[in-house]
Amino acid sequence: MNEICYKKLIEEIGIEKGDIIDIASDMMTLLTKCRKGGKKFDPNKLLDEFKMAVGEEGTVMVRTFTWDFCHGVPFDIRKSPSRVGAFGNLAMKREDFRRTKHPIYSWMVCGKYTDVLCNIDCKSSFGEGTIFDFLYKNDAKQITLGDAMSTACTQVHHAEAVANVLYRKEKIFRGQYIDEKGNSSIREYSMHVRPLNADVSNDVLNDGGFLDALIERNILHVGVYDGVISYNSYQLRGVTDFVVEHLENEDGSLVVSINGRPGYKLNDIDFSSFKY
Repeated sequence: MNEICYKKLIEEIGIEKGDIIDIASDMMTLLTKCRKGGKKFDPNKLLDEFKMAVGEEGTVMVRTFTWDFCHGVPFDIRKSPSRVGAFGNLAMKREDFRRTKHPIYSWMVCGKYTDVLCNIDCKSSFGEGTIFDFLYKNDAKQITLGDAMSTACTQVHHAEAVANVLYRKEKIFRGQYIDEKGNSSIREYSMHVRPLNADVSNDVLNDGGFLDALIERNILHVGVYDGVISYNSYQLRGVTDFVVEHLENEDGSLVVSINGRPGYKLNDIDFSSFKY
């Protein structure tokens, strides 16, 4: 069984020295496709190659998001597992990566901006001064491996916060937080949440219109490496600016659907009735 050439994969994706990259991966899908395609795949070697590709001036970030804190489960920065794939849990076992502080949206990070990112401790998930704001201001790249756009492009929620959309509200969650030293305290963090009594979905991000618009603007690059590894590479600043413009100046139909209908500027929607 031949092994994936990780260096060529990263070259095809377009990673450069000094890049800040935010990686989202469906590891089980990747492993299954590689096995069926007769290819050996080692996620640790891929992480090592990402680090080499960005160099000392770059930063590698792997998602370890978990929403357990929102449901009253204590968050332990050392142990609470990622709910968005095995890649983050793999990075948690490595000594060269550190975890950022937010109990809902955290990353394992390695590289130039590790200290900066690990010192960010905003209550908000998507607002000013958050890691999503950092990614925007520093023109980071999102890399998705085997993931659908709607499940990986969380930066869209940052754009929704910037656009101050009517279908999301900031909600505070309070719970037990265990820090790097094992100290426990009660802390509050917030998240820009969807209403409980309406079907608000971002699944339309996977439809052709949104993806085509990003490709046309040279924001998104889509490909399949060696016939087995599908990937998306996109500029987070470009995605955010496009989504904000679309939400503010158009109907939002490429970004969100409400109760099964694309868009949110629908005359019969009573936003005041939404419960969060």
